[in-house]
Amino acid sequence: MKKKDAGGGGGGGGGGGFVAAPAARTACGSGWRTTRTSSGPGRTSSSTTPVSPEVRAVLEPWIRAGRVTVQDVRAQAEFDSYYYNQFLVVNDCLHRYRHAANWTFFFDVDEYLYLPNGQALDQVLGRLSGYTQFTIEQNPMSTKLCVKNPRNDYSREWGFEKFVFRNSITRVRRDRKYAIQARNAYATGVHMSQNIYGRSTHKTEALIRYYHYHNSINVLGEPCQEFVPRPGSGRKVTFEGVPYVYDDAMKRLAGEVRRFENETIGSSSLT
Repeated sequence: MKKKDAGGGGGGGGGGGFVAAPAARTACGSGWRTTRTSSGPGRTSSSTTPVSPEVRAVLEPWIRAGRVTVQDVRAQAEFDSYYYNQFLVVNDCLHRYRHAANWTFFFDVDEYLYLPNGQALDQVLGRLSGYTQFTIEQNPMSTKLCVKNPRNDYSREWGFEKFVFRNSITRVRRDRKYAIQARNAYATGVHMSQNIYGRSTHKTEALIRYYHYHNSINVLGEPCQEFVPRPGSGRKVTFEGVPYVYDDAMKRLAGEVRRFENETIGSSSLT
């Protein structure tokens, strides 16, 4: 997978995971997502509580194309377990596909995998093949702050197109996501597994990262709340006490993602 192959998206404020998977790989997680595979048998197992008609309409083309499988977890509130049944969901996916995929990625609907420096996914996974598990560092993005541009029709942009300000605070601990060779795992968790056979590594920031658009899917209307001029190179914008830098790495991928979606399911998002 080349750098341009990372992306994905739902409507104006939402999002989806995106994995270009030329080999057998599975993406799992709680919450629905539209996960795309550029070629080969890559597949997404999605769980949601429950599948609403609107969500079903978004997922249905990907289901028909054989790219997505939905495990519909119902009555979650009545039969809750720790952390909103997320441990149940991720372990179901782990064991369901442990012999069907070489690597299983765990991430959520508002998180997007990204490969820097034009690297290919096969190249990255080849360098990490000696590990059973690797974790992925987060790029936290503001989901309120947007660039002021009167020419933009923000209502027609995906969330990752309009959210271009990254939290620049360093030396703090943030949640990570991960991928695992499921054949060597006995059980797993939300952010990593502590029940594996083999080694783990966390030194992966130069190989793979993920952009996190926290709370973006909770807003039904236009999510942009504060508009500011695009800052110059190296300049920061402070919003709600947090310094942000301009980061349009995901935004630059939107055209390629639209083309892929249109070729795969005939999406109307090009219009």
